[in-house]
Amino acid sequence: MNIFPIGTIAAATSAGTIDGVNYNMFEPNSKARSFEKHTILVSPFQMQINLSRKKADPCLIIEYEYNNIFSREYRQIEHFVYKMEDALTSFYVVDWSKGITPSSVVNSSGDWLVSITNTRLFSTVTNQKANRALLWDGLNWKEGPVVTVTANTSIAVDVDTSNYGGLILATANTYGMVYPLYECHFSPDALSSFTTGAYIPESANLSGDGGFVWTGSTSFSSKYKV
Repeated sequence: MNIFPIGTIAAATSAGTIDGVNYNMFEPNSKARSFEKHTILVSPFQMQINLSRKKADPCLIIEYEYNNIFSREYRQIEHFVYKMEDALTSFYVVDWSKGITPSSVVNSSGDWLVSITNTRLFSTVTNQKANRALLWDGLNWKEGPVVTVTANTSIAVDVDTSNYGGLILATANTYGMVYPLYECHFSPDALSSFTTGAYIPESANLSGDGGFVWTGSTSFSSKYKV
């Protein structure tokens, strides 16, 4: 499976790969937000009566904004967009705006039992809401399907079956946050808003960070209802 912006994930490592290139996870440095998009049609009639009807199930729109990111980071995003053929192929996206700090993360028969007081965003039903979760400490992560939801108490995340990510349990329990993970598509022309800013000379030798900095935003829509 692919997670934005690191590409194909593998067992026991927090790096992803695209066409053999290793990439690390990073959050949007300016802003992240999400909102539910409802397609409700409202038709006015006489006597101030409205007829409303649902055209489709609601989906989630996730938006990331970047401000003066290094050329290396932009090239990573660009590589991912190219690999997904812009809006053609679905992949997984972290909703960084909905992070929750668990009161505890413990092992439960190979699953991680994540204690949180708001479980509304998560679901054990395939293709509904966020049926995968990602735990992140700012450097390493671990993800898996949500196998149990105890309303407003905890979720159980199966991190044992595929073992994606390099975050260890002790660190997740002390420093981790849990985020919903959604299967999404890019909005068309995903990179059209990006513009260049100041130029960092390559001679600075900042591990490939030389070049123009980039500012812009990209958005995603969930493939399934939320």
